[in-house]
Amino acid sequence: RGVMASALLLPAFFCAPQTGDRGNQKSVEAVRRFVQGFYNWYVPEALKTRAEPVWNVALKYRRNAFSPVLLHALKEDSDAQARASGEIVGLDFDPFLNTQDPCARYEVGAVSRSEGRYLVEVYGVCSGKRNEKPDAVAELTSQNGSWVFVNFRYPALGTNLLSVLKALRKER
Repeated sequence: RGVMASALLLPAFFCAPQTGDRGNQKSVEAVRRFVQGFYNWYVPEALKTRAEPVWNVALKYRRNAFSPVLLHALKEDSDAQARASGEIVGLDFDPFLNTQDPCARYEVGAVSRSEGRYLVEVYGVCSGKRNEKPDAVAELTSQNGSWVFVNFRYPALGTNLLSVLKALRKER
């Protein structure tokens, strides 16, 4: 009974409301666990060979992990790409990993807070070596008692996912 109860509590923990969004250590740790949990699920999916982009799988099975604005922008990009024949009119890289060639593992680095949002550095770990700089910085907030991704920043490129999606929409 103890093992089953623990197994049932783990998913509930990740979905449990995170109150007191004051930037305290408890919230920082909750955000860290949420982001690492997402990447622990997502990266094995990203490493599979599939006909559709893996982020569509995330939008289908983890839609509650994204803010409505980000979810809509990603879905709009995905729909535009599905309508295009033979050309790329949407994202041509993984928006959560910021790469076309994923590492075997991704891990959370520093967590900070800015303007009411949490910024979580995400590092690829390729061939057992962690990248020196973050591949992406996940931007999160608490909505309706749960953590959600609101954007992904790409420090090396000086841009972010919502800006890239907006530019692609303008080009179409």
